[in-house]
Amino acid sequence: MEVDVSMIIGYVMKFNYVLPYNASYLTDSFVRYDRSIDRDDAIGENDQVLFDAFTSNTLQPSAATSRWELYEILESVLENSRYGKACMLRTICEAADVPFNKMNGLTGQLLRVLLAPSSTSDTFRTHADQEYHAAELAGIRNPGQCRNIFPECPESLLEYFTEIPE
Repeated sequence: MEVDVSMIIGYVMKFNYVLPYNASYLTDSFVRYDRSIDRDDAIGENDQVLFDAFTSNTLQPSAATSRWELYEILESVLENSRYGKACMLRTICEAADVPFNKMNGLTGQLLRVLLAPSSTSDTFRTHADQEYHAAELAGIRNPGQCRNIFPECPESLLEYFTEIPE
């Protein structure tokens, strides 16, 4: 890997922050506060039925993507360019070996959570999902040995955008 490698993170991960343009953007337009309701214009029975239907649809838990599915997506992206699962496991191992701290900023904190399988309460879908936990434990128990533990992955993905001390 070259030292002066420039990586465009936008290919894999892009952060878009929608900033509020005025104070009304921060409030839910459907919410009617008690002090703003005229007593003659109180919520009627039909309005309450509509409100209950609206809130019951929006508050139901959705089928979110599990951590293991996210790792599989990242592996498929890596498989197209490099080495897939071996590099994903090595990346998890290295992230556990050299943990991110507050000095790494928001991106470092997001990577720390993403690359720490122990930070999720998701249940394993398959037996193979336990390999991610094993990679994290290998990084904690064998500092600096992730390259030797996962020789199938010749390059460190974390070195593209972080500096890992030897």
